[in-house]
Amino acid sequence: MDARKAGDPMKAFAVTAQGEQPAHTDVDMPEPEPGEARVRVIAASVNGFDRAVAAGWMAAYVEHRYPVVLGREFAGIVDAVGDGVTGLQVGDRVLGVVSKPFLREGAFAEFTTAAADGGLVVAPGNLSDAQAASLGHTGSTALTILASAGDVEGKTVLVVGATGGVGTLFVQLAAAAGAEIIATGRTASGRELLAQLGATHTVDYADLDAVRALAPDGVDVAVHLAGDAGEFASLVKDGGMLVSPVLPSPDLFPEQDRLTPVPIAGYPSADALAILAELAGSGSLQVIVYREHPFDRAGQALGEFGHETIGNIVIRIG
Repeated sequence: MDARKAGDPMKAFAVTAQGEQPAHTDVDMPEPEPGEARVRVIAASVNGFDRAVAAGWMAAYVEHRYPVVLGREFAGIVDAVGDGVTGLQVGDRVLGVVSKPFLREGAFAEFTTAAADGGLVVAPGNLSDAQAASLGHTGSTALTILASAGDVEGKTVLVVGATGGVGTLFVQLAAAAGAEIIATGRTASGRELLAQLGATHTVDYADLDAVRALAPDGVDVAVHLAGDAGEFASLVKDGGMLVSPVLPSPDLFPEQDRLTPVPIAGYPSADALAILAELAGSGSLQVIVYREHPFDRAGQALGEFGHETIGNIVIRIG
C-alpha cells in the first residue's frame, strides 16, 4: 500500500496554465470527495478528448482548474474511498472514467479520483490492465452513439474513422444490433480487423465513391469519428442522421437543412459501465489495444493518437 496521503506530491502529465503545452510535473495527490474513490492508476488510454484539452480547444466549453491533468479513462486499484461510498472497497481492481463538471484530476497521473457510482466499475478478470483502461470512456461514447442513432436494425450505418478505440467498439455494438455497417479505415490491416469485428463492408478512408456504390440511395446514419464531416455528409440520405462526438455543437454540422445533426458526449453512467464490463467480461466485446507506452513517453503517446492506429493507445503508469 502506498504510504502517501492527500496533498503529497505525485507525478502527472498536465497542462499547468492556459496556453501551455502538457508536460510531466508534480501535482498534489487528490483526496476523494464524498461519493468518490481514489484509484492508484496502473494504465490509462489516450483519446480525442485528451488531444482537444492539450490543444486548448476545450477551454471555451468546460472550466479548467489548473494544473489540469490529462486523461479520462483508466484502470487501477482503489486506494481510498470517500464518505458514502458503497459497493467498492480498498484493493478492488477497477476501470473507470474521470468525469466531472470541471477539469483538474485526470488519469495520466499516479492517482486520480472518480465517482464510485457512475464513474467506476470492478474490472473483469479476463481483461488486461491495458484493455480495462480502454473501455470506460470509449465504450460509453460508443454506447451513446448507438442510443442516439435509435433502432439501427436493417439500417445502413457509415462509420468514418472506425479503426480507433470508439470505432472498434461501436462496430461490434452496431453489428450486434443488426445494422448493415460500412466502415472506413486507412490501412488494409485496419479494414481486415473491422470485417472481423462485424462490419458488413469495409472501404478505404478516402474512397467515397466506394461508399456511394454500396449505398446509392445514401446511408441512413453516418458516424463521424475522424476527418472533415463536410467531406462525407453528401453520402447520407435526405432526412438521415449525422452523429458526431467530434463536433460539440449542431451549428458546426454540415448540410443542416437536410440532415439531422446529433452531437454527443460519452459521459459514463453506472448502467453503461455495468453493460460494458459484462460484455467485455463475457467475451462478447473485444477491446483492441494498439500499443503501450511507458509513462515517461506520455507526450509521444498523445501525439501518436489518430495516426493510422488500430484500437487504443495506452500509457502504462503503475
